[in-house]
Amino acid sequence: MTRRVGVASVGLALAGVALGILAVRGGFFREPPRRLGAPSNRERGHVDPAALERLRSIPFYRAFVRDDVVLACTLDGGDAVEVELDVRAIVGPHLGSPGLSDVIDLLPASARGTIVVAAWSVVGPPVEIKESWLIPGPATALEILDRTPPARASTLCRDALPGHPAAVVDVRLLPSRLGDDSFGGAALARWRDRAALAEQLFGRPLRSVLAEDLAGPAAFALYESGRGDDAEALLAVELRRSVRIAGWLDTLFGLGALTDRASIDRYRGVATGSFASGSQGLGVALAVDGPLLLVATSRARLESAIDARRSGAARPSAERAEKDVTASWRAVTASAFAARGWCRLARCPSEPAPSSGTMSASLRPEGASDWRLEGDGPAPAITADPVVPFLRSVLGRRQRGGD
Repeated sequence: MTRRVGVASVGLALAGVALGILAVRGGFFREPPRRLGAPSNRERGHVDPAALERLRSIPFYRAFVRDDVVLACTLDGGDAVEVELDVRAIVGPHLGSPGLSDVIDLLPASARGTIVVAAWSVVGPPVEIKESWLIPGPATALEILDRTPPARASTLCRDALPGHPAAVVDVRLLPSRLGDDSFGGAALARWRDRAALAEQLFGRPLRSVLAEDLAGPAAFALYESGRGDDAEALLAVELRRSVRIAGWLDTLFGLGALTDRASIDRYRGVATGSFASGSQGLGVALAVDGPLLLVATSRARLESAIDARRSGAARPSAERAEKDVTASWRAVTASAFAARGWCRLARCPSEPAPSSGTMSASLRPEGASDWRLEGDGPAPAITADPVVPFLRSVLGRRQRGGD
C-alpha cells in the first residue's frame, strides 16, 4: 500500500511530461519543406494512390494506411507527400484498457502534414525524413504545455542529467492547469477523482501545491543498458518553491521506512528515498535537491543526478537546447530501445530493423491555438520521443510480474 501511494505521487510528476508527448510529436529542422497553415489548393478528402504508395514506403506509416486513418493524401508535384490523418483513429486501438478509453477525447481530431524523404538507403527504409505537421487547436491534451517562450532557456534540469543519455526530452509545462478543476473535462474526470482521493489520504491539497510550486521546465532522460533491450530513466522537474513538495517526500519516506521495500538515506546532504519493485520491474527513487524534484528508476541513477548537479561540468547535451527557447516540447534521441518500442506500437515489419541515427523533434505554438510539429531523422518525428515506449515497457513488466 505504502509503495503504491509512492508510485501514485510519482505519477503526478510524470503526468505533466507524458501528457504533452502522447498526443504530439515533432521535428527539429530549421527549414521544413513547406509550412502548412492555409488550406492547400487540393480538394479536401482526395487520396492519390501514388501518394499512398510513397507513404507506405516508410515502415512506420505502413500500418496506418487505412481508410479510417488517411483523410487525404496527395503529392505536391515534387518529393513531398501532403497527408491528413485522423489522430484518434490511430491512437484509439491502443487505449482499450479500462480507464483509458475516455482519454481519446483529449487528443486533436486530426493532423495535416508534409513529409519529405530527403535520402534513401541503397536497400531498406529511408535514412532521412523531414516532416512538418499542423495540429489544429484547441487540443485539450496540449493545454498542459506553456505556449509563451521564456526570456532565456533554463538549464537547471539539463544540468542534473549525468553521463550520456540515449534520449532526452525537454518540456515547458503550464503548472497552473493542474490546479484547474475543469482541466481535461469529462475525459479526465476519473483521474481527477483519484487525485482527490490521494489528497484525502495525504490530508493536503496536492494539485494546488503542484500548480503553485512547479516552475514549468522539466527534462526526461533515457539510459540504455548494455543489452539494449532494457532502459532506465531520470526525470528532473524545476521547482519555484521546494519546501512543500520536500515535506511530501519526507512524509512518504517516513511511511516507506515501515516497509521492507523502501530504503531511506541521506546522500550529499539530500534526503533520498527509493522503493524496490516486488517483481523484476524497475523501482523508483525520489529526492528534492535544491530547486529540483528528481525521480529515477534506481537509487544509483538518482545519486548520479545529485552528483551531476554538484560537478559543475558542462553538459554537451544541453548545448542544442540553449539555442532554442521557442519550443514547448523537444526531443533528441539515438535510442535503439525507443526505436524498437515505437516499431512494436506501429506494428512495423520485423525486417528491416529500425534505422540507426539521431532523431530530433520539437513542438511550437502557432497562431492563437494551433501547434506546429517538425521532425528530422531516419524515422517519423514521433519516434524521437522516448517516454511513450519507456512507459509502455514499464507497464508491460508490471503486468507480467503481477506487481
